[in-house]
This record gives sequence, C-alpha cells and structure tokens, in this order.
Amino acid sequence: MSNHQSGNTSNKSVNKKAVLVLFHNDLRIEDNETLVKAATLAESNQGSLMLIYADFLADSIESKDSSQAYHFNEMGAARQQFLSESLSDLDQSLQRLGNRLLCLLPSYSSKSHFSRDKVEPASSPFTQLCKLIEQQQVTDICVSHTADYNQNKGYAALQGKYPQIIWHGQSTHTLFADLPTQDLPKSFTQFRKKVEASHNLLNTYRDVAFSPTPKSLPPMPDALIDRSNYLFKARAFDEQAQQVFNFKGGETNAMFHLTTYFDSAAPRTYKTTRNALDEWTHSTKFSPWLANGCLSINTLLNRLRHYEREVIANESTYWIWFELLWREYFYWYAIEHGRNLFLFKGIGHQSPDTRFDVQRLQQWQDGTTPYPIVNACMNQLKQTGYMSNRGRQIVASCFIHELGLDWRYGATYFEQHLIDYDVASNWGNWQYLAGVGADPRGCRQFNLSKQTEQHDPNGEFIDKWQGRRAS
Repeated sequence: MSNHQSGNTSNKSVNKKAVLVLFHNDLRIEDNETLVKAATLAESNQGSLMLIYADFLADSIESKDSSQAYHFNEMGAARQQFLSESLSDLDQSLQRLGNRLLCLLPSYSSKSHFSRDKVEPASSPFTQLCKLIEQQQVTDICVSHTADYNQNKGYAALQGKYPQIIWHGQSTHTLFADLPTQDLPKSFTQFRKKVEASHNLLNTYRDVAFSPTPKSLPPMPDALIDRSNYLFKARAFDEQAQQVFNFKGGETNAMFHLTTYFDSAAPRTYKTTRNALDEWTHSTKFSPWLANGCLSINTLLNRLRHYEREVIANESTYWIWFELLWREYFYWYAIEHGRNLFLFKGIGHQSPDTRFDVQRLQQWQDGTTPYPIVNACMNQLKQTGYMSNRGRQIVASCFIHELGLDWRYGATYFEQHLIDYDVASNWGNWQYLAGVGADPRGCRQFNLSKQTEQHDPNGEFIDKWQGRRAS
C-alpha cells in the first residue's frame, strides 16, 4: 500500500478535509503516528475527523485467501472480550480528547457479538464504510502499516473503489519503519546478527523517539454525533467467564502491566523462567497488548532501557530484546512472503507429509488426545485465550508430528482463540515448526514425555487444566 496517492483535485484545497482513520493493530492514543497525522490533516483547515474500527474482513469482499484451509465461524470468547475491552478503553480515551470511536461490525447472530456467521451483505462493515466515505465526502484516509495480508487486501479494495482519496500510511507497530537489512535473511539468526551489527537500538542511553500524545482531536462530522448505530458500545460479558481471564484489554491496562512488570524483579530472571507453562510473572505477558496495538513497541523498548540503566542489564534483560527481534523478524517475513504465509507448503517447494483428519483435529481442539501435557495446554487456551510460548511449541509439534495433521488448521485455531493473535508471528511460527518456513534445519519435533518431565514434573499443570483423559 502506498503512503500517498497523487491525483488531488484542485478544489480540495478549498473544501474542508474529511479525514478518516481506520484502526487495526494500533488501538491506543500514545505513540500513535497515524492518529497524530490524521489530527494534523483535519486541523489544517478546520476539517472533521472520523475514527473507525471496521471489521470488514469478515464480510463479502472475500478478503480471506482461498489458500487458507480452515475458516472459523466464531471468534473465541477470550479474544472477543480482550478486543472489546481494548476498543472500549480506546473509545474512552478518544472521548477525553473530543471525539468518539465509530465501530462497524458485521450483522452478528444472537450467539455472539463477534460471530462471523450469518453476515448480511447489505449491512456488512465494508458496505457501511463505503456509505460513510461517500456521505461524508472523505478526502483522506490514515492507516497504520500492517503485515496482515488480508487486511491489506481490504485497503486495496477501498483504494480501487475511491482512487480520488489520499492515503497516508504510518509505521506504528514495529521497531523499524522499513526493513532494517538490505534484504530479508532466510533465518532469524542471520537477521538478528545483521540488525545488532548495524543498529544500536538496545545499548544506548537515549530513548527511542516517539509520537506525542494529542492534547485534543478535531470533532467528528455533526451528522454522525447522534448516529448511535455507529458509536462503539462496550459488550457486557458473563461475570463468571470474566473471572477466568487474567488479561484485560486496553491501553490503560497495558501501561499498568508495563509499570508493574518493570517495577518487579521478574525482568532479571526472565531467561530462566520464560519456559514456565502457567506462572504469570515467569514471562513478560506483553504480547496481547502488542498484538492489538494497545502498547507501543517503542514504549516497551524505552522501559526496558530504563530498567537496564537503573536496575540491571544481564542475559535475561537481553533476552526480552531477543524476543522482540523475533517479533520484528516475523513481521518482515509476512511482508516478504505475503500469500505464501498461508500455503500448505509454506515458503518452500515441498509439501509436508501430513493430512486433514477431522477426528484427530477435534481431539486436539477438545484436549482429548493421548498426551496429557497437550490436553492441559489446549484446555488452558480455550478457557483463557492464552498459552505460554513453550506450550504453543508443544501442542504444535504434537499436531504436526504425533497427529500428522495439516499445520494450517492448527494455525487458524490459534487465530480463533489467542488474545495475542498476530498474523505474522502466528503463521510464521507454525510454518517454522512444520518445516516449511524460516528454519534451515527443517521441522521441529518435541519429545512430549521429555517436555512433560522437564516443565511439569509433578503434574501440577496437567492436573490444574484437567489434561488427563478419563479412563
């Protein structure tokens, strides 16, 4: 997607700008260059500003690539809740600045606020968005760059439909605005070495510069102020279900967790504790807020730098940086490979020796496989929307090797349930483990008995999440 389209008509300098922001993975007001850009454009001639979250990828524009194997009909409860909390927090922040969040969602069935089935094309988010663009005579659209192939297809559809609109793309989701190496290395190790050799992002006493938080925002068009069908409405969740979920969405909660984590001793021991299956403080837990853009990567990096300057810099604090680089690598990996991120053979030339088996897939999803450690992890995922990195590797390895299943079905099930779902990291990691991605050593198989002995020797995790099959 281009940052800027030419072809601006001469009367646009006279007419007031009508600027539209399409939020996606940038659900925050702090360090959000897209929001700053949009506000500046609208303020330039006392124009209006529309701030929209549109789930138009779920509707009739056929944004889902046909190569993706398995399409879920309903987003998992935990992911629904985290997203709704994130949008609610964003809406409250925007109201304090003088605007509101508009939310365009599909015509969901009564079963779920975020259900993806029974969508009426006439009221689809894409159709609603087009009506708004036309009614409000939108002149500019601002978006954050994303590695989400399907999201970019949605943007391209809008650009094709409205070529007169000027598009502005900003980098808000990554450490680097552009690929930090001359080309993308074939492995993460090569990428890390090149980045660390040429960029001094970690070992410096200066903070990373980021966008200022707006003190106020231009108003939305008068015609939309009372359009309650567009205004965001927070979803009411079952109170009992809420108690299961440890994570709370939104920028406010992201900043609270950032402060709490780095005020603790957890960062100094991260490398030795990060493979724990269930302990809250044993890993950073930043991924859900990073994935949804409630937390800026620059804000996190600056806080890590402060910790290293003021408390301690050791192998564990470096390993937090190491994991952020993995995230960065998969972002550019998704940009580089596009549609191939969803292909059975991945970025390689040979398809894996696996297949689709509905019974085995159901056992894996339901946590009723012959492997207690896998069952426990899958039960944890379904109930909480989260699973440790070690747990994800264990269940993915089982899925591919012990169960012999098509890895894409596993990747899409993760997409359905993970509150920290990120298209690049999720699909890139599944390709990596299936041996069809960025790993020169081929597929990775974990010894499940050894993993159980090493990470749950007393069976406490398995018992907590009811991983043992009933006899």
